[in-house]
Amino acid sequence: MTDWCPDLSSSNAPRYIAIADSIEADLTTGRLKPGDRLPAQRHLAKLLGLDFTTVARGYTEARRRGFLSSQVGSGTFVTDPRREVLQQSVAAGPARECAPDFSMNLPPEPDIRNLTAMMQESLARLSTDLMPLLRYQNLEASDQDQSAAASWLEGVGLAPKSEQILFSPGAQAALSSLLAMLAEPGDLVACEAVTYPGIRSICAQLHLQLRGLETDENGIIPEAFEAACTTGNLKALYLNPTLHNPTTRTVPYKRRQELVAVARKFGIAILEDDAYGQLVQSAPLPFSAIASELTWYIGSLSKSLGAGLRLAYVLAPSRGASWQFSRAIRTQQVMPSPLTLALATNWIENGTASALLQEIRSESAARQGLVSKRLKKLDYLADRNGFHLWLTLPEGWNRSAFVSQLRNLPIGLVEADAFTVAGAPIEAVRLGLGGPLNREQLANALDIVSQTIEASPAKASVYF
Repeated sequence: MTDWCPDLSSSNAPRYIAIADSIEADLTTGRLKPGDRLPAQRHLAKLLGLDFTTVARGYTEARRRGFLSSQVGSGTFVTDPRREVLQQSVAAGPARECAPDFSMNLPPEPDIRNLTAMMQESLARLSTDLMPLLRYQNLEASDQDQSAAASWLEGVGLAPKSEQILFSPGAQAALSSLLAMLAEPGDLVACEAVTYPGIRSICAQLHLQLRGLETDENGIIPEAFEAACTTGNLKALYLNPTLHNPTTRTVPYKRRQELVAVARKFGIAILEDDAYGQLVQSAPLPFSAIASELTWYIGSLSKSLGAGLRLAYVLAPSRGASWQFSRAIRTQQVMPSPLTLALATNWIENGTASALLQEIRSESAARQGLVSKRLKKLDYLADRNGFHLWLTLPEGWNRSAFVSQLRNLPIGLVEADAFTVAGAPIEAVRLGLGGPLNREQLANALDIVSQTIEASPAKASVYF
C-alpha cells in the first residue's frame, strides 16, 4: 500500500506522534497489514502539508514502537510485534531447549520488545523465499551481501571494496582454513602468551607449533616478535587486538605500527581476529587498515550480534589470496549457511544489526558498572565496552578450587589454563558477564564471587 494517508485532524498530539499513533491504530483495525509498504516520507509530507522532518520523526517513532521496518532501496514496511503468525508458531510446539555454553564468552542478550520484533520480522520475510536459501551456493557472493558487509565493516574503520569481502561460517572456520593454507605440520605460529583458546585447538589439530610471545600492557613486545621471526619457520602472527580475550586489553595504535614494521621486515602474515572490534566506538585502526598487504582480517558477528549467527567477514591481503581462501572454505566447510548470510544482510540493511549492537554496547557498559561496584576490592582487568573480565585471585586461592566452588553460578568462569600458551598459568579466571541472565541475576552472582574471595579458601566451602 503506497497510497496510505492518515487523518490527523482528531489528534491533539504533536504531528509526528499523531503519525505514529495512526500507523498503530490502522494496524489494529486492519487498514494496514504487516508487509504493507508506506508512502515515501517526502510524498506523505506533501499529502499532509507538513515538512519532511515531521514525517521522518513520525516514521522513526513508529519504528521505535516496533511497527515499521526499513530496507535500503526497497522502502518502509509495516510490521507488527504482535503478529499472529509468530504467535501461532510459538503455540505450535514446545520451545527449543538451548542450554548456554558458559565456557564460551557470550554477549548479553537484550530483552527489548521492539528490537525482538525487528529480529522476528526479518525471519518472517526470509520465510517467504526459503527454497533458494536451502540450495548449495557457488563461490560468487552476491552484490547485496558484499555491500551489506562493507557497510558493517565501516564500523571498525575499514573501507573495503565490496568485491574484496569473503565469507566464512564463523571466525573459527576462517582461522582453520587460513592456517591450513599458510602452514605445514611442524611450522610455527606466534601469538600472545595468554590467548584465545580456539587458536590453540586449531594449531593442535593441524600439528602446528604455537609459540606464546612476551607481552606488556600494550600487547606483544615487538622485540619478542622479531626474535620469533628469526627462527625461519614462523608462518603467521595471530592477534586478538581489541578487547583481548581474556585480558580485555586493546593494543594501542603505536604498538600496532611497531608490530607491522616487524611483520613487513620478515614477510610474516598477520591473522587479525577482530571479534570484539564493533563493541568499541573509538578503537585504534585495525591492522588490516595499517598493513592490508600482510593482514588477514576476520570480523565475526558472534560477539557483536549473537554467537549463534555463525558468520565472519574476511578480508584477504591480495586477489590471489582471496581465491585460495575461497577454495579452502569450499574444501573444509563447503559454504557459509545461506540462511545465516541472508539474515545478517537483512539485519544490516534494515537497521536491526545496528540496533542490536547498540543494545549490546549499552548493556555491556551497565554490567561493567555492576562489576565496578561489587568487585571494587578485587584485582581484575576490564573494559567498559566488553562483557568479560580477567580476575586475578588473591594469595591462598587456587583457580581450580575457586571455579569448582562457583560452578553452579549462571556466569562463565574459565581457568587461566585454557588461555596459557607460554609459562605456567597464573591464578586467574576469565569471568563472563553475558548470556541469558538479567542484571539482577548478574548482581547476585557478582556478590557471591566477591563474598567467596573475601572468605578464606578453607572457609569458602562451609560458607556456601
